[in-house]
Amino acid sequence: MTRVIGSEFFKLRTTRTFYGVTLGALALVVIISVIAAAAGSFHAGDTPGIDLLGIAGICQLFTLVLGILAVSTEFRHGTITPSLLVVPDRSQLVLAKLVAHLLAGLLIGFLAYGLCAVLSLGILSARDIETGVDSSEVIKILVGGSIAAALFAAVGVGLGALVRNQVGAIVGALAYVFVIEPLVRIIPGIDDAVTKYGFGGVSDGLARTNSDSGRDLLGQVPAGLLFAGYAAVFVVAGILLMRRRDVTS
Repeated sequence: MTRVIGSEFFKLRTTRTFYGVTLGALALVVIISVIAAAAGSFHAGDTPGIDLLGIAGICQLFTLVLGILAVSTEFRHGTITPSLLVVPDRSQLVLAKLVAHLLAGLLIGFLAYGLCAVLSLGILSARDIETGVDSSEVIKILVGGSIAAALFAAVGVGLGALVRNQVGAIVGALAYVFVIEPLVRIIPGIDDAVTKYGFGGVSDGLARTNSDSGRDLLGQVPAGLLFAGYAAVFVVAGILLMRRRDVTS
Protein backbone atom coordinates (compact mmCIF):
# COMPACT_ATOMS: atom_id res chain seq x y z
CA MET A 1 0.00 0.00 0.00
CA THR A 2 2.88 2.35 0.79
CA ARG A 3 4.26 1.97 -2.71
CA VAL A 4 0.85 2.64 -4.24
CA ILE A 5 0.47 5.82 -2.19
CA GLY A 6 4.00 6.81 -3.19
CA SER A 7 3.11 6.38 -6.85
CA GLU A 8 0.10 8.68 -6.41
CA PHE A 9 2.33 11.33 -4.85
CA PHE A 10 4.69 10.89 -7.79
CA LYS A 11 1.80 11.50 -10.19
CA LEU A 12 0.95 14.70 -8.34
CA ARG A 13 4.54 15.94 -8.36
CA THR A 14 5.09 15.26 -12.03
CA THR A 15 1.88 16.63 -13.56
CA ARG A 16 1.13 20.24 -14.42
CA THR A 17 -2.45 19.88 -13.20
CA PHE A 18 -1.50 19.85 -9.53
CA TYR A 19 0.73 22.92 -9.86
CA GLY A 20 -1.85 24.70 -11.99
CA VAL A 21 -4.64 24.08 -9.48
CA THR A 22 -2.42 25.05 -6.54
CA LEU A 23 -1.08 28.24 -8.12
CA GLY A 24 -4.53 29.20 -9.40
CA ALA A 25 -6.07 28.81 -5.94
CA LEU A 26 -3.29 30.72 -4.19
CA ALA A 27 -3.20 33.50 -6.79
CA LEU A 28 -6.94 34.05 -6.52
CA VAL A 29 -6.82 34.09 -2.72
CA VAL A 30 -3.90 36.55 -2.68
CA ILE A 31 -5.46 38.95 -5.20
CA ILE A 32 -8.89 39.05 -3.55
CA SER A 33 -7.43 39.25 -0.03
CA VAL A 34 -5.22 42.22 -0.88
CA ILE A 35 -7.98 44.10 -2.70
CA ALA A 36 -10.60 43.42 0.00
CA ALA A 37 -8.32 44.37 2.89
CA ALA A 38 -6.87 47.45 1.20
CA ALA A 39 -10.05 48.87 -0.30
CA GLY A 40 -12.72 47.61 2.11
CA SER A 41 -14.74 49.97 4.26
CA PHE A 42 -15.19 48.74 7.82
CA HIS A 43 -17.20 50.13 10.71
CA ALA A 44 -17.08 49.91 14.48
CA GLY A 45 -18.32 46.55 15.72
CA ASP A 46 -17.39 44.73 12.51
CA THR A 47 -15.17 41.65 12.57
CA PRO A 48 -13.30 42.19 9.31
CA GLY A 49 -10.63 39.65 10.19
CA ILE A 50 -13.10 36.74 10.14
CA ASP A 51 -14.76 37.92 6.94
CA LEU A 52 -11.44 38.40 5.17
CA LEU A 53 -10.08 35.04 6.28
CA GLY A 54 -13.18 33.50 4.74
CA ILE A 55 -11.78 34.49 1.34
CA ALA A 56 -9.33 31.61 1.64
CA GLY A 57 -12.31 29.24 1.42
CA ILE A 58 -12.06 29.67 -2.36
CA CYS A 59 -9.29 27.09 -2.27
CA GLN A 60 -11.81 24.42 -1.24
CA LEU A 61 -13.38 24.50 -4.70
CA PHE A 62 -9.95 23.94 -6.23
CA THR A 63 -9.22 20.96 -3.97
CA LEU A 64 -12.65 19.53 -4.81
CA VAL A 65 -11.80 19.70 -8.51
CA LEU A 66 -8.32 18.27 -7.84
CA GLY A 67 -9.90 15.29 -6.10
CA ILE A 68 -12.30 14.70 -8.98
CA LEU A 69 -9.41 14.80 -11.45
CA ALA A 70 -7.55 12.15 -9.43
CA VAL A 71 -9.85 9.41 -10.75
CA SER A 72 -11.67 10.89 -13.73
CA THR A 73 -8.43 11.79 -15.53
CA GLU A 74 -7.44 8.11 -15.49
CA PHE A 75 -10.60 7.24 -17.42
CA ARG A 76 -10.40 10.24 -19.73
CA HIS A 77 -6.87 9.47 -20.88
CA GLY A 78 -7.19 5.69 -20.73
CA THR A 79 -4.52 5.26 -18.07
CA ILE A 80 -6.92 3.42 -15.77
CA THR A 81 -6.13 0.12 -17.53
CA PRO A 82 -2.35 0.15 -16.89
CA SER A 83 -3.01 1.52 -13.39
CA LEU A 84 -5.22 -1.49 -12.60
CA LEU A 85 -2.73 -3.88 -14.15
CA VAL A 86 -0.16 -2.59 -11.66
CA VAL A 87 -2.69 -2.35 -8.79
CA PRO A 88 -5.46 -4.90 -9.49
CA ASP A 89 -7.22 -4.14 -6.21
CA ARG A 90 -9.48 -1.23 -7.13
CA SER A 91 -10.20 -0.41 -3.49
CA GLN A 92 -6.49 -0.06 -2.84
CA LEU A 93 -6.06 2.21 -5.84
CA VAL A 94 -8.87 4.56 -4.78
CA LEU A 95 -7.66 4.62 -1.15
CA ALA A 96 -4.14 5.48 -2.30
CA LYS A 97 -5.54 8.37 -4.32
CA LEU A 98 -7.56 9.40 -1.28
CA VAL A 99 -4.52 9.57 1.00
CA ALA A 100 -2.42 11.47 -1.53
CA HIS A 101 -5.13 14.01 -2.29
CA LEU A 102 -6.12 14.45 1.35
CA LEU A 103 -2.56 15.55 2.07
CA ALA A 104 -2.42 17.66 -1.09
CA GLY A 105 -5.68 19.35 -0.13
CA LEU A 106 -4.38 19.94 3.38
CA LEU A 107 -1.26 21.59 1.98
CA ILE A 108 -3.22 23.82 -0.41
CA GLY A 109 -5.61 24.79 2.39
CA PHE A 110 -2.77 25.60 4.78
CA LEU A 111 -1.00 27.76 2.21
CA ALA A 112 -4.22 29.54 1.19
CA TYR A 113 -5.37 30.33 4.73
CA GLY A 114 -1.85 31.19 5.84
CA LEU A 115 -1.30 33.64 2.99
CA CYS A 116 -4.75 35.13 3.47
CA ALA A 117 -4.11 35.66 7.19
CA VAL A 118 -0.68 37.25 6.69
CA LEU A 119 -1.82 39.58 3.91
CA SER A 120 -5.31 40.60 5.03
CA LEU A 121 -4.58 40.96 8.74
CA GLY A 122 -1.30 42.71 7.96
CA ILE A 123 -3.03 45.23 5.73
CA LEU A 124 -5.75 45.84 8.34
CA SER A 125 -3.10 46.48 10.98
CA ALA A 126 -1.29 48.86 8.63
CA ARG A 127 -4.58 50.74 8.21
CA ASP A 128 -5.04 50.85 12.02
CA ILE A 129 -8.25 48.84 11.76
CA GLU A 130 -9.16 46.43 14.54
CA THR A 131 -9.23 42.90 13.06
CA GLY A 132 -11.71 41.49 15.58
CA VAL A 133 -9.79 38.20 15.87
CA ASP A 134 -7.04 37.09 18.22
CA SER A 135 -4.22 34.65 17.57
CA SER A 136 -6.12 31.63 18.95
CA GLU A 137 -9.03 32.28 16.58
CA VAL A 138 -6.64 32.64 13.65
CA ILE A 139 -5.08 29.28 14.50
CA LYS A 140 -8.52 27.63 14.71
CA ILE A 141 -9.45 29.08 11.33
CA LEU A 142 -6.14 28.01 9.81
CA VAL A 143 -6.49 24.44 11.10
CA GLY A 144 -10.21 24.12 10.38
CA GLY A 145 -9.95 25.68 6.93
CA SER A 146 -7.05 23.42 5.96
CA ILE A 147 -8.96 20.33 7.07
CA ALA A 148 -12.05 21.50 5.16
CA ALA A 149 -9.94 21.85 2.00
CA ALA A 150 -8.59 18.32 2.52
CA LEU A 151 -12.08 16.90 3.03
CA PHE A 152 -13.33 18.58 -0.14
CA ALA A 153 -10.49 16.80 -1.95
CA ALA A 154 -11.68 13.51 -0.41
CA VAL A 155 -15.24 14.18 -1.59
CA GLY A 156 -13.81 14.88 -5.03
CA VAL A 157 -11.99 11.53 -5.12
CA GLY A 158 -15.21 9.72 -4.24
CA LEU A 159 -17.21 11.71 -6.78
CA GLY A 160 -14.62 11.05 -9.47
CA ALA A 161 -14.93 7.32 -8.82
CA LEU A 162 -18.73 7.55 -8.96
CA VAL A 163 -18.94 9.72 -12.07
CA ARG A 164 -16.13 8.71 -14.39
CA ASN A 165 -16.92 11.43 -16.90
CA GLN A 166 -14.56 14.28 -16.01
CA VAL A 167 -16.61 17.17 -17.36
CA GLY A 168 -19.84 15.79 -15.94
CA ALA A 169 -18.36 15.32 -12.48
CA ILE A 170 -16.81 18.80 -12.32
CA VAL A 171 -19.86 20.59 -13.75
CA GLY A 172 -22.18 18.65 -11.45
CA ALA A 173 -20.09 19.41 -8.36
CA LEU A 174 -19.80 23.12 -9.11
CA ALA A 175 -23.48 23.34 -10.02
CA TYR A 176 -24.38 21.86 -6.64
CA VAL A 177 -22.06 24.20 -4.73
CA PHE A 178 -23.01 27.40 -6.57
CA VAL A 179 -26.60 26.77 -7.66
CA ILE A 180 -28.46 23.83 -6.13
CA GLU A 181 -27.55 24.17 -2.45
CA PRO A 182 -27.99 27.98 -2.38
CA LEU A 183 -31.43 27.58 -4.00
CA VAL A 184 -32.45 24.85 -1.55
CA ARG A 185 -31.41 27.13 1.32
CA ILE A 186 -34.23 29.55 0.50
CA ILE A 187 -36.98 26.90 0.68
CA PRO A 188 -39.02 27.51 3.86
CA GLY A 189 -38.99 24.61 6.27
CA ILE A 190 -35.69 23.09 5.22
CA ASP A 191 -33.59 26.22 4.82
CA ASP A 192 -32.20 26.06 8.37
CA ALA A 193 -31.31 22.37 8.09
CA VAL A 194 -29.51 22.82 4.76
CA THR A 195 -27.68 25.90 6.06
CA LYS A 196 -26.50 23.94 9.08
CA TYR A 197 -25.90 20.46 7.67
CA GLY A 198 -25.22 21.08 3.97
CA PHE A 199 -21.74 21.13 2.51
CA GLY A 200 -21.57 24.92 2.77
CA GLY A 201 -22.73 24.83 6.38
CA VAL A 202 -20.33 22.16 7.59
CA SER A 203 -17.38 23.73 5.76
CA ASP A 204 -18.20 27.13 7.30
CA GLY A 205 -18.61 25.50 10.72
CA LEU A 206 -15.28 23.72 10.41
CA ALA A 207 -13.41 26.76 9.12
CA ARG A 208 -15.15 29.18 11.53
CA THR A 209 -15.00 31.99 8.99
CA ASN A 210 -18.64 33.09 8.98
CA SER A 211 -19.37 36.16 11.09
CA ASP A 212 -23.11 36.16 10.37
CA SER A 213 -24.65 35.68 13.80
CA GLY A 214 -27.96 34.81 12.16
CA ARG A 215 -26.57 31.52 10.84
CA ASP A 216 -26.83 28.59 13.22
CA LEU A 217 -23.73 26.57 12.42
CA LEU A 218 -22.33 23.44 14.02
CA GLY A 219 -19.32 23.70 16.27
CA GLN A 220 -15.92 23.12 14.73
CA VAL A 221 -15.51 19.51 15.91
CA PRO A 222 -19.07 18.33 15.10
CA ALA A 223 -18.87 20.04 11.70
CA GLY A 224 -15.55 18.33 11.00
CA LEU A 225 -16.89 14.91 11.98
CA LEU A 226 -20.01 15.34 9.85
CA PHE A 227 -17.95 16.55 6.90
CA ALA A 228 -15.64 13.53 7.29
CA GLY A 229 -18.75 11.34 7.29
CA TYR A 230 -19.93 12.90 4.02
CA ALA A 231 -16.49 12.31 2.48
CA ALA A 232 -16.49 8.69 3.68
CA VAL A 233 -19.90 8.07 2.09
CA PHE A 234 -18.70 9.36 -1.28
CA VAL A 235 -15.45 7.39 -1.13
CA VAL A 236 -17.12 4.12 -0.08
CA ALA A 237 -19.81 4.52 -2.74
CA GLY A 238 -17.13 5.27 -5.33
CA ILE A 239 -15.12 2.19 -4.36
CA LEU A 240 -18.17 -0.07 -4.48
CA LEU A 241 -19.14 1.20 -7.91
CA MET A 242 -15.55 0.95 -9.18
CA ARG A 243 -15.44 -2.70 -8.13
CA ARG A 244 -18.72 -3.51 -9.91
CA ARG A 245 -18.17 -1.71 -13.21
CA ASP A 246 -16.15 -2.93 -16.15
CA VAL A 247 -13.16 -0.86 -17.26
CA THR A 248 -13.49 -0.20 -20.96
CA SER A 249 -10.91 2.58 -21.36
